[in-house]
Amino acid sequence: MKKHKDLVAYLRSKGLRITPSKEILIQFFLDNHTRHIPLKEIHEHLISTAPDIERTTIYRNIEKFISLGLIQELDLPKKGKVYQYVFDKKVQHYYICKSCGKMNKGNEELFKKIEKALKDIHDFSKANLSVLFFGFCAKCDVDLQHEAEL
Repeated sequence: MKKHKDLVAYLRSKGLRITPSKEILIQFFLDNHTRHIPLKEIHEHLISTAPDIERTTIYRNIEKFISLGLIQELDLPKKGKVYQYVFDKKVQHYYICKSCGKMNKGNEELFKKIEKALKDIHDFSKANLSVLFFGFCAKCDVDLQHEAEL
């Protein structure tokens, strides 16, 4: 995983001015790199750390981090919008049950095949494969089939 100084250098190379709010936000995402973080939690952390920060500054920084591929926004059932650190992670894909809400991380081999197909069919390469698949887990699928039989 990248370190704080590496991310700061990367953002500077993209022409961003590194402000105290960006520094705090970078560290927050690094400290929580394995979690899906709701906007409210991000906002509360930044306000508790830097009380003078404005809400619009938080939103602008998040949008900029998304556009640069540092974080991604996911809209998860039963959780709503959450943000996740993805900068130096290869695969960020999930399949989610529409019935029970169970979420599983996708298989990297499957997405290598999808990336190859994108290249072969559409001549599109180096895709940032961030996908949510919605369907039914095995348990809920059996339950739905059983209900349909009744």
